Amino acid sequence: MRTIGRLLLIGAVLAVSACAPASRFEWGTYENTLYAYSKTPEAKEAYRNSLIAALRNGEASNRVAPGLNAELGYLYMEEGRTAEAIQYFEAEKRLFPESQRFMDGVITRLRSVEAVGTSR
Repeated sequence: MRTIGRLLLIGAVLAVSACAPASRFEWGTYENTLYAYSKTPEAKEAYRNSLIAALRNGEASNRVAPGLNAELGYLYMEEGRTAEAIQYFEAEKRLFPESQRFMDGVITRLRSVEAVGTSR
């Protein structure tokens, strides 16, 4: 009888743990594509597309993951696409106010570099 009781208890625990909520944020395929990109820099476009998809899905469900806007902004910054980079840094700030100080610093430095580049 004890064995049956233990089995029922284990079954109940497993049933309850299977009902655990999904992640609070929408990450999409971020982790896998970041790994692929870190191993193969040629996978940058797939990485960018996964970030965009995760952001769109997150916006649709109001579950944008922290850092995804900043990460996409960084990719644009690397390519010299300053306006797009700033747009995503601003979005990160809006969604996650705790990042404001850091994002403001990045935006300020990016604008100063851009100003130096255009004055030459």
